[in-house]
Amino acid sequence: MNRKRNYHRFLLLWTGELVSSIGSGLTSFGLGVYVFRQTGSAANMALVSLLAFLPTLLLSVPAGVLADRYDRRLLMMVGDGFSALGIFYIFFCMQTGGASLTQICIGVIISSVFSALLEPAYRATVSDILEKADYSRASGLVSLAGSARYLVSPILAGTLLTFSDIRLLLILDMGTFFLTVTCTGVVRHGLKSKATENKEAFFTLLKEGWQTVTEKRGVLLLILVSSVMTCFMGAFQILAEPMILAFSDSTTLGICETICASGLLGWWIR
Repeated sequence: MNRKRNYHRFLLLWTGELVSSIGSGLTSFGLGVYVFRQTGSAANMALVSLLAFLPTLLLSVPAGVLADRYDRRLLMMVGDGFSALGIFYIFFCMQTGGASLTQICIGVIISSVFSALLEPAYRATVSDILEKADYSRASGLVSLAGSARYLVSPILAGTLLTFSDIRLLLILDMGTFFLTVTCTGVVRHGLKSKATENKEAFFTLLKEGWQTVTEKRGVLLLILVSSVMTCFMGAFQILAEPMILAFSDSTTLGICETICASGLLGWWIR
């Protein structure tokens, strides 16, 4: 009975993250299209994408240390809740006369910095809630939720932009933050927080984590290969988006991105 209850808690948490992932994908797609239409520059479009990704890359390891030291559900709520501030800032600028490239970059940085707290805490929370027998099934669902921003969001955002503008996408994204925080709060209320097991200094834990990765050559090689693959995939996406928008509309771009990302779904099913 307890195992079943915990799995229901995981499904509630997963639903919130799935919706949040789709909402973040809507904003990411919409801002890219908006910046390209306003500036006509592929470099500016790439800059916004870089600023959305870079804080997560740089802060993932420190965020993992925080997830080991503090309440993970609380970190998730803080990350999701405060990341909405960046989106709200961009929306406010657009409502008062249009957001400049600088204002969009500031909003994207604010949102992505707080979102960096979310991923390590979320994955660690899954292991807190579930028993080992449910890990493999939960891992597939977590991967699916992460892929939703590439599978669902582009085609949905492209369709919405045909009869509305970027502000609708921002509103939808802000709404998903409240849903995710609510789901996390419900799970946190029904789950007793574990006492902090590791009370070592922050930088000591950071150093230990880095040594663990570098000492295991297989793990280090896997990270390097994954990084190279992600780099090439990101470069292709950045080059393809302005090329498609140069002769077509956002709907076509959304369909193309969803079709390309469907390989993620095929890999997940496999």
